[in-house]
Amino acid sequence: MRCLHILALLLSLATALTLPVHGQNRAYDLDITVDYDAGSYNGVLTVDIPNASTNPFSEIFFRLYPNDHGLYGDAMIAIHNVTIQSASLPFATYLDDTILMVPLPEALQPGDSTRMTIAFSGKAAQWGDDGASFIKSGYGILTKTPSTLTLTSFYPHVAVYSEEGWSLDPSTGFGDQLMGDAADYSVTLTIPSSLTAATSGRIVESVEDGEWTTHRVEAPQARDVSIVLFEDYVVTESTAGDIAVRAWTSQAHAFAGKRMARVSAESLAFLEARVGPSPYSEIDLVEVPLQRAAGVEFSGLILVSSEYAAQPNSTFFYVIIAHEIVHQWFYGGVGNDLSEDPWLDESLATFLSYDILEGVLGPGTADSLFDAARDIYTSAKQRAPGLSISSPRYAFPDSATYSSFVYSGGAAFLDDVRLEMGDEQFYLALRDYYNDFFGKIATPRDLISAFVERCSCTLDDVLLMYEIVP
Repeated sequence: MRCLHILALLLSLATALTLPVHGQNRAYDLDITVDYDAGSYNGVLTVDIPNASTNPFSEIFFRLYPNDHGLYGDAMIAIHNVTIQSASLPFATYLDDTILMVPLPEALQPGDSTRMTIAFSGKAAQWGDDGASFIKSGYGILTKTPSTLTLTSFYPHVAVYSEEGWSLDPSTGFGDQLMGDAADYSVTLTIPSSLTAATSGRIVESVEDGEWTTHRVEAPQARDVSIVLFEDYVVTESTAGDIAVRAWTSQAHAFAGKRMARVSAESLAFLEARVGPSPYSEIDLVEVPLQRAAGVEFSGLILVSSEYAAQPNSTFFYVIIAHEIVHQWFYGGVGNDLSEDPWLDESLATFLSYDILEGVLGPGTADSLFDAARDIYTSAKQRAPGLSISSPRYAFPDSATYSSFVYSGGAAFLDDVRLEMGDEQFYLALRDYYNDFFGKIATPRDLISAFVERCSCTLDDVLLMYEIVP
């Protein structure tokens, strides 16, 4: 399931083009114009694609996430044309239009890079005016509501390429699908002037021209660029060292915004002290209607469910905020294969959020949360003995089982590793892992090796108990 091999797709081209070299950094340049009322957009993507592998590329694969109706509801993206050096290329889509394949006019050799331009358009799923969801499925992460337009994963993403090939696993309808190499993003975003934009990265310039405003957004070394547009929201601002935090909420949930900003700042301070510097200098948290999700992380941008923003005094609300902040380190800073190794970032986000809340909510909080996680994992293991926390996402039959193993079981595993190693060595190992794999796609072997190298003990018993093979 790791790689998708498509035969008999390459189309002959009348003119052979030279693939230019633009350096070795992945870079996305997006020009987006949004029709807010319709929940639609038109865009042009220019992307520099380096071949950092040892194999030539005969084609480039992109993920078209909005066409995954299991996660994005009735949202969609359409590709209109693809060019290199102004010459049009043929292209094809597969797996219900969630994969875009572009055959190259000549193979892209290791160490070389090409620049490709793609014209596309898209439309968000629609949320009901009465507050009820019109989304047949999905999370609400590419959605137009009466008060917001959420644009995440809304453009073609270059698929991740590893030694095993292009990562093109189909969706399971649950869990996280969005995965990308770290890249430099530059976005020109044109929206109605009445709207406020919360984005990945920083808005470095805004030019108003009557009813329209054009923002220029820069997001260096991000895994994605995401945007939420809204009217009449209130903002609570905070800082953690040099990191700016903004929590955006509806007027009705202004108190939740204060909690979001406070917990975010404390989480950021904890992670910078224990793990390493933040990948991003600014982080926005935005309340939006979601279904089947309490919060969702993107690079420098976090979505928080309106349902839980209405419960700002609950322990779980605190967990949501801390968990998604941790993902800025583990998803944003250090990536992993979200299909083959989903536990790698989710277990760290769950474990670290519990440790963070020990300081926020008081002594005994973490122990209580870890005890509950162990109970959830133990029950799930009894029901599904053939699964482990390190199973690939597509091995899990449903979202509840996936969560019980990957989130709860993963947190229990890391807590047992910490108990074996001691706090100091455990966090030194996490710092090593973060520093060594920042900006890269890490594997379970990388994390376990970091623990073993710092451990003056053996972790074999813990690994065996949780059936993890590094």
